[in-house]
Amino acid sequence: MKKSVGILSGLVVAIAVATTAGAWYTGERLPAELQRAVEQGNHELSKAVVGTGGSVTLELASLERHWFSSVAHYRLIARNVNLGAEPLNLDVGIVDHIEHGPFPWSRVKRLQLLPVMAASNSELERSEQTQPWFDAAGGKSPLKAHTALGYAGGVNTELEALPVKFTADDGSAVDFSGLKLSVEGDREGSKAKIHADARQLQMTLVVPEQLPVKFQLDGMKLGGELERKNKADFFFGHIDMSVDEMRMVFGPEQKTLLFKGVEQNNVYTAEGEEHLGGSVEYKTSEISYDGRALGSAAMVMSFKSLDVPALQSLSEWYQQFLPEMQQAAAEGRQFVPTLSPEDKPKVHADLHKALSAKPQIALEQLSFKTARGESRLVLKTQLSDPASFDVPNDQLAREIVSTVHGKLVLSKPMIADLVAFQGLLEGQADPQSIAMQSNQAGEMVGVMAVQSGLATAQGDDVLASFDYADGAVEFNGQKMTVEQFAAFLQARLGMLAPRG
Repeated sequence: MKKSVGILSGLVVAIAVATTAGAWYTGERLPAELQRAVEQGNHELSKAVVGTGGSVTLELASLERHWFSSVAHYRLIARNVNLGAEPLNLDVGIVDHIEHGPFPWSRVKRLQLLPVMAASNSELERSEQTQPWFDAAGGKSPLKAHTALGYAGGVNTELEALPVKFTADDGSAVDFSGLKLSVEGDREGSKAKIHADARQLQMTLVVPEQLPVKFQLDGMKLGGELERKNKADFFFGHIDMSVDEMRMVFGPEQKTLLFKGVEQNNVYTAEGEEHLGGSVEYKTSEISYDGRALGSAAMVMSFKSLDVPALQSLSEWYQQFLPEMQQAAAEGRQFVPTLSPEDKPKVHADLHKALSAKPQIALEQLSFKTARGESRLVLKTQLSDPASFDVPNDQLAREIVSTVHGKLVLSKPMIADLVAFQGLLEGQADPQSIAMQSNQAGEMVGVMAVQSGLATAQGDDVLASFDYADGAVEFNGQKMTVEQFAAFLQARLGMLAPRG
């Protein structure tokens, strides 16, 4: 018995010594780690706001160091970030209660017993600017995060956005169930595994002298894995987002437009040291209006050989014009950016670099499917580097656009389904009349397209194809020059124009 007590006592002493030593070690390393984290955060924030015309920075305002814990205060400052109608300007505080390792009590309570260098428990601070956010969250801090920093460099974060609910004086309202986000990464910010979910978001927008518009999103999820692989300083991997149901209620009769199974899937691939490839997919499994099923839709875009540094540099040049563009839009006039003599060499060099990679951009699929048919559009292009930008526009276009491929498949039954759907919405009650009119509409589109020479017919589908390469066009199997195609298209569209 005495031997067992001695062993246990020795174990307790050993743990206490290890904990005390670990806490001292953490306290010594903490200032440098926090400063490194702030610098890394500012690096990522500067990239995130490229093209917005503003800046977002994170500052370490103060650090109170103790033996087993520390308290850090940060400032998050946004200046003139153009995200919508008005620039975002923000200055908020974040308080971070840091428990030194190796066994922070907040992790022990969760039975997370692996030793870590530190555990961070941060939340938004109350201020005059953030008070409305606290009120909407029932008096609590609307944002909280728990982060564990491992001795080997691993960083795991769990962020929680609390439920918020508020109603503005004009009747506009937001009711959010809250969000939970987890990120597993490393201290260098070179990789991240992400998962997030939120149950529901409801919004009501009220505009003077108009009926309210209501939005509701149910079952929101986000997940993915990203990693920085080359010197382009860009993340590669995949990010997937989904919403179980998305509905909008609007109009004089406050009818519902419903989307089910909404997804966005993004894939980014590294091509060498500076180039990016990938795809973006949007799809919804079911669309209905006023309780009537309409169909489903999908869009897939792909890109290859995008020079990331060159495109980032061009974006930074372009963003200087954003304030003037927004001012012009507010005044109802058009603003066209001009290339100054000072900027011209750099901009042309970036354009040459981007185009010399022969980037490819494709609309792989744009489709809409109803109960009886599906229509699809494919459009692909490859660009090339011109000898000079100081040439006439038509010559420049021919040198930049290397190839174009397009194909349209238009389903006559699908058109008939859409016409029938419109008839139901307009209150037509005779099923036989609706069916006859809708089928006639589908056939009429096919006949007009074929007679005009703009398409061919194959079964229930109306087809059109276009290919361009080496300065020549092939349209629906007929070869011609660019000039001949332009004249052909003008004449055929003239035939379809209404005459009065």
